[in-house]
Amino acid sequence: MDENVSPRRRERYSRLNTLEVEAQSHAIASTAESDLASEFRHFCCDLHHQLETACTVIDWDRIFMTALATISLALVVFAFFPYLQSQLAADQQFRHHFVLNSLIISEFQASADQVTGKCDAIFNVSNLGDRSIYHETSVLSIFIDHELLWVVRTGDFFIDIGDNILFNVSINKTTVSVPASFVPTAMIESQMLHKPLRFKLKYDSMLREGLAAWYEERSHIYIICGWIEMQFINQTTLMGGPANCSIED
Repeated sequence: MDENVSPRRRERYSRLNTLEVEAQSHAIASTAESDLASEFRHFCCDLHHQLETACTVIDWDRIFMTALATISLALVVFAFFPYLQSQLAADQQFRHHFVLNSLIISEFQASADQVTGKCDAIFNVSNLGDRSIYHETSVLSIFIDHELLWVVRTGDFFIDIGDNILFNVSINKTTVSVPASFVPTAMIESQMLHKPLRFKLKYDSMLREGLAAWYEERSHIYIICGWIEMQFINQTTLMGGPANCSIED
């Protein structure tokens, strides 16, 4: 039968087949493009939905309250920083150990309203903290019972971390006024009845802690040693010690 078909018809059939194939190719391409466009639209819609969900999930009120609480805490810490520094300094001071080794009062004489004497006090000082310390502008006061007898400016001294030193304070022979008959009565009781006289020392000093170019802290220390029981070892000499000392606020 193909042999009876004319060349023109064959040519038409070939063109028709070609057109059909091209149409099918265009249809397939259009379908693929449509599918890609649809998938892209779905992707964009999903992405937009996820972004909206994320923005909805974020609790902006909670974030604001957290930031406000953080700022408030920082302000509180900043406001109490001087107090914290003083507490740290106090902790350092309590690791600064004082012990009175001995107290000797020689050339001791008393009248109705005066006392004369020469004093020598020896302290054992330990720095158990973590900063070196320099004592300056220090004053030592000596009391009999609650009556002040002598006050003297002591020498400055340095004590390094972990060191233990002997610190000596001497008062030259000095006469001071006292309440009438107070000291003579105490002296008679001590000499005749062999009762000890009760003395107390107070040490007041400014401290420089750290002593470094990049850090140095100044603070104050107040130490009380007593009561110290003093006994006459001869007619004019009293001796006492050792005695523990406490650091007061």
